[in-house]
This record gives sequence, structure tokens and C-alpha cells, in this order.
Amino acid sequence: MNRDKVMLAQHVMEVRHEASGSFLDVRGFVADYIRKSGHFLHWKIDSNVVSFRDEPDKVKKDGAFAGYKNAGYFVNNPETRNYFVDKASSYWKALIKNGHYELPKATRFGCRTLVFVPTNSNFEKLNNVVFDAFYTDKARVFIGGKETDLQFIFNLIEEQFQVRMSGGPLHEKEAFNYLSFESEHFEKCGLFLDIDYYKTQDIDHGSVPKLLNEAINLSWKKIEAIANSLEI
Repeated sequence: MNRDKVMLAQHVMEVRHEASGSFLDVRGFVADYIRKSGHFLHWKIDSNVVSFRDEPDKVKKDGAFAGYKNAGYFVNNPETRNYFVDKASSYWKALIKNGHYELPKATRFGCRTLVFVPTNSNFEKLNNVVFDAFYTDKARVFIGGKETDLQFIFNLIEEQFQVRMSGGPLHEKEAFNYLSFESEHFEKCGLFLDIDYYKTQDIDHGSVPKLLNEAINLSWKKIEAIANSLEI
């Protein structure tokens, strides 16, 4: 694994569950509970969800939510590969022990990673590299014209997860439109990947941290493999 390669990521864990009417009656208790647990100091209560953030007026790096039909955690541009798993797992373990409402049966677990890999190449060269890797010269013939941009989408099954992966090359400064934070690296062109590992059956609340760890490891393995194969 090439740890020297610059990869800027945004991670989201979401667990969807059956609707909980009791949640709507205890939103304030849940907000105070999460704050007192030390995970977040700032929160906002809306009609169906309590949102948590690390800054008074916005999410800078860490955010989370608990709603009547779902709950989750997200991180912008973590410094380490294990930061997201550690923080999201800790939040989830606290939430399921909140004592104010019981989370209903889970219907979907999802771990989504958005990542941008900048390159010093120009966009046309990067676009050609991506096209040559995922398509063929024959495709160029029957498609016709000259491609100016492209995107790929794959739906996969990997181990216990279903996977939806999309991506493609981005122009200089285009990454600002795809990720919820800022970086000087977004000034460059680069490869963008959006990978969602999810599961819709046999999800136990206690198994979510393990599922998250497995999903994020598979995500990074795939991201590294694609970036290295494209020599970005």
C-alpha cells in the first residue's frame, strides 16, 4: 500500500432502520446524551433528526446524526485510515446504549467513501489513461467522436457486501464540487471515486463496528488497486 500517495477522502456511515415513533418524543434527551458522552458539543434538533457537529455553526471535520429512521457518522479528510472507523464505532456504541429509545431493526448498513487522488498530469492525459483502462479502442470506434470526459459505474458483490462504485477523471478545481471540505490539492486534476459498500439483510446492531471495519478496509484496498493500476 502506497502511503506516500495523496488521497483526500470523505467517509459516511449510515444505518437505516425501521421507523421509531418514540424517537420523536426524546430528541432533546438524545441530544443531551450524546453531548454528555463527549462525542459532540454542538447539536441541532429538527423535526425528524438530531444533527451533531464539531463546530458551533458547521461541520468542519466530524459530524453525526440520529433520526427516527436512520443514524450515522461522517468525517471529512481524516489524517489516518483508522480515524473514521474509531470515531464512528465509538459514536454508534454510545447511541445504541442511549437509554431513551431503542433503535428498531436495522434494514441497511452502508459505508460510503468519496476520494480524490490528485495528479500532476494534465486532464487530457489522465482521461486517456482512464479510458484505456476501462474501455477499448473498439468502443471509441462505435461511440464515435472524441470523448472530452467520462464516468464509469459498477455494481458488484464483494464478500458479504453489495458495492456500487462510480468514478472518473476530474478537471482542475472540479474536486471542490464533489467533496465537502477544501484542499489546495483540489487545484489539480485527478481521479475521483465514489464507493458505497452496503448490506440489507442480517444486520445486528452490535455487529455494525465490525461491518464498518471490514467495509472501510475493502474500500481502501480497492482505491489503492485502482490508483496503482492507473499509475496515478
